[in-house]
Amino acid sequence: MRTEPSRLERFRGCLLGLAVGDALGAPLIGMKAAHVRQVYGEIDGYVDAALAWKGRPHKWALPGLYTCNTQRALVIADILAQEGRCEPRALADVFVEMADAHVERTTFGCHRRVSRNFRLALERMKSPTADPLDCGGPSAGCGAAARVAPIGLYYSNKPDLLTRAVIETSLVTHRDARAVAAALAVANAIAHFVSDAAERCSRPAETARLLADQVRRGEAVLIESYSRHLIRLEDRAASLSISTSLDLLPRLLDEADDTLAYESIVREANRCAPQQPVHDPSEGFAPAVLTTALYLALSGRSFAQAVAAAVGLGRQAHDLGAIVGAILGARDGEEAIPALWLSNLCNSEQVRLRADNLDRGDIDYSRWCGVVSLESEATAAEERERRRLAGLWEKKGLLVKKKRRVRPQQEKDLGFAPPPDTWLRRKADRVRAERRPRRKERG
Repeated sequence: MRTEPSRLERFRGCLLGLAVGDALGAPLIGMKAAHVRQVYGEIDGYVDAALAWKGRPHKWALPGLYTCNTQRALVIADILAQEGRCEPRALADVFVEMADAHVERTTFGCHRRVSRNFRLALERMKSPTADPLDCGGPSAGCGAAARVAPIGLYYSNKPDLLTRAVIETSLVTHRDARAVAAALAVANAIAHFVSDAAERCSRPAETARLLADQVRRGEAVLIESYSRHLIRLEDRAASLSISTSLDLLPRLLDEADDTLAYESIVREANRCAPQQPVHDPSEGFAPAVLTTALYLALSGRSFAQAVAAAVGLGRQAHDLGAIVGAILGARDGEEAIPALWLSNLCNSEQVRLRADNLDRGDIDYSRWCGVVSLESEATAAEERERRRLAGLWEKKGLLVKKKRRVRPQQEKDLGFAPPPDTWLRRKADRVRAERRPRRKERG
């Protein structure tokens, strides 16, 4: 019979599980679940991204290398171990330092998988006078939730400090209440599993109810104390939609039907005011991704089974894998993670060292390597391999160049109405443009 993991084993399992799930999902970002099954079948390790993204080096990922989720979690872990708390300004400064790092042929330094929302936030962070709590973008994604594990570990026995720390570090990049509340849910789940055994719920449904109540209290603090930093949603109820989505979990966990669970999660997510309709449980919308991740984590029989199922859903596979891996690593400890996955994980020793530092509350500088230098080296290695593959695919005529978005040119305002021949030509162009799709539909 397996013994109960120690506190240190849970800390290591959490951060290593986050990194492993993140790295497993990195090559599958953007793929549909059916496409993942068609190309790779059941996920049982780090896959070769070239099978799915042949000719597209910008989508290729180095096997075993994690994405921005783990990078930012390591930054938070270092700040907590050094300072005893994670100040938003300190977090923003490291993000800017990483973006300014020199890595050949990269736009954002050593950052990987940079989203549009993070780019917007990064521009605001660079201003020395900007309030870091106002730097976040309007995204309702799960980027903040996927990196929040170190806070859940560090403040596992201090729920009030945990809530404040999660909210303030999340607002640095996300100012949508749903994204912040999703981070609260993940941090509370991790804190729950590293707490004393007597305090942990015995049944998954009970854990889900506890998490929904904790998130509801966290949302109240968020709205009451930090509303001036949040973007305003037209539907006020949408700001509290994470706790409402989590209310589904007890029933779904008792029924234990994955297909029914995914359908229910998607249906509920579409009630939470998404900008676009949600079709898959793994789409980049916090109420969908978070509820799916918690369902898989709480119902998972083993680390390998649950994380493989999470990344196999595709779309935001790295977010799903990171969240499920962190929660189950905190629950089952490092020994639950397959040894082959750990041995092929990039920078695994440095990730493990961060867990030790969090447990001890100090940094062991004899083995520690700074995040900027660590991630610059890893990003440079991935870029070199991408260039090698691009050259190989170009020789074979397989290279598909990344399409650049071109903003439509605005017509010059002449200050007076254009002559008739000009506006008649414009009208003819619009009519032709409208007819083209119709001809294709008829054909």
